[in-house]
Amino acid sequence: FDHKASELKITVQKDNRDSQSQIDNVKLLSGGERSYATLSLLIALGEAVECPFRVMDEFDVFMDVMSRKIALEQLIEEGLNHRHRQFIFITPQDLSTVTPTHEVKIIKLKNPSKNIEGQGTL
Repeated sequence: FDHKASELKITVQKDNRDSQSQIDNVKLLSGGERSYATLSLLIALGEAVECPFRVMDEFDVFMDVMSRKIALEQLIEEGLNHRHRQFIFITPQDLSTVTPTHEVKIIKLKNPSKNIEGQGTL
């Protein structure tokens, strides 16, 4: 972190092969790669911030199916490793790969009604 410039410089390593897979410009990442890198940064920052809960909204919206599955597994593991905190993940994506347990709850909302009286478009 450059305090004078108020700038955070991030290098993302896309795989573990060599330094050639390192990217300094996150704009060169795909939407899913950017979402995954952001999620990784938030998990790391969460280790430094004492907060009783963490909420992540649509963190997986640009991820492909495999990246979403891995991200969900990592987030659940993070939650299980920090049982003194509450984790809330909000996503419109499919959660069929997540198995509910005593510690992992899934609350699914009904799809919104399209014909609500008085509701119109702007």
